[in-house]
Amino acid sequence: MIGQHELTIEDYKTILRRRMWLLIIPAAVFAVSAYGVSLFLPARYKSETVVLVEAPAVSSDLVKPIGGDTNQRLATMREEILSRTRLQQIIEKFKLYREDRGKRSMEEWVGRLRSSIDVSAVRPMDRTNANGLPGFTIDVMAGQPHLAQEICSEITSMFLQQNVIVTERKADDQTEFINRQLQEAKGKLDDQDARLADFQRHYMGALPDEAQTNYSLLT
Repeated sequence: MIGQHELTIEDYKTILRRRMWLLIIPAAVFAVSAYGVSLFLPARYKSETVVLVEAPAVSSDLVKPIGGDTNQRLATMREEILSRTRLQQIIEKFKLYREDRGKRSMEEWVGRLRSSIDVSAVRPMDRTNANGLPGFTIDVMAGQPHLAQEICSEITSMFLQQNVIVTERKADDQTEFINRQLQEAKGKLDDQDARLADFQRHYMGALPDEAQTNYSLLT
């Protein structure tokens, strides 16, 4: 009959020494394999830029924002910047994918460049009263560090230019909206003045503020 006893720390150490190679060998094989694979994989470099969004100067309580919130604006600008026309300009400007000339179409190059670009929103910190998004990040992956930085700077400039266009368009829309509201308010005020003048002419001499004058004349 086999006796049973509680394992002690020494027993665990003995088991660990006996099974040590079962842990070391797989770890060593995995490390060597990963190093060997890394030698054949092309190097990839990432350039990142953070763009902060300035809060509107006019309160939304006074003038309702036109053009959607920051999420919608970011989505619209992202679709515009990552369009085929814009990305083709970047490919031609930096002479990208020259090794694939004649092998692939422009559509494939544009899709390849678009997959290496990531535009993500920066979420506001917890326990803050920030409304909307404080900004967004632009990440670009490329085979050379300076190329990743140049493409990231180019895309950032495109976002800033597009934001200026959108901001100017929103400012014009808001100015037109305020002028329209002003004209409507002026029209209502003129109508009220005309009705008041007509009422005063119709009841001239019988108005409450003329009672003292009438009494003085009678006296």
